[in-house]
Amino acid sequence: MKTCHTVLLCVTDGVEDIETVSSIDILNRGNINVIVVSTNNKHRISCAHGTHIISDVFLKNLNNDNNALAIILPGGLQASEHFKKNILLLKYLNKFKNSNRIVGAICASPAMVLASNNLFPTAKMTGYLGLKNLIPYQQWAKYPVYWDNKSKLLTAQSVKYAIEFNLKLIEIILGDNISNNILREL
Repeated sequence: MKTCHTVLLCVTDGVEDIETVSSIDILNRGNINVIVVSTNNKHRISCAHGTHIISDVFLKNLNNDNNALAIILPGGLQASEHFKKNILLLKYLNKFKNSNRIVGAICASPAMVLASNNLFPTAKMTGYLGLKNLIPYQQWAKYPVYWDNKSKLLTAQSVKYAIEFNLKLIEIILGDNISNNILREL
């Protein structure tokens, strides 16, 4: 199968290991090109639990995202705090939202990045249960993984749902047949 779709995966020090690595792994199994984008201008990223990842490009040097169908934010408290304050990243998130492309966030990122910056004021979302109070009540979706099709927003509660999150992303981009085939291989 030929790779024909691209997803941007944002990373910084403190990003959640499994959420990050599973995104790379599962999306690659779907022949989706994953570009690992450093938002802190470091190629070597130290994840929250000791895993090291090498980024492909710095966000500030990302020349062309026109082909990317989605931008994904793994969680991790330290990473989410950084993402929340990164002005260039917030511009990219708005760009994806305004061009009706997929924005995905796992664990702490929905509350700390998306809700705290009011990026999706009417979208339903889920996120880390310990930060549920940061997401407005009327926006909270009680499901472990939630897809708001109208807003093109995919969110998940925690690392426990990282594989399900990525399979849902594959389903959205490539359909349930491919997503189900990958699930059977796991």
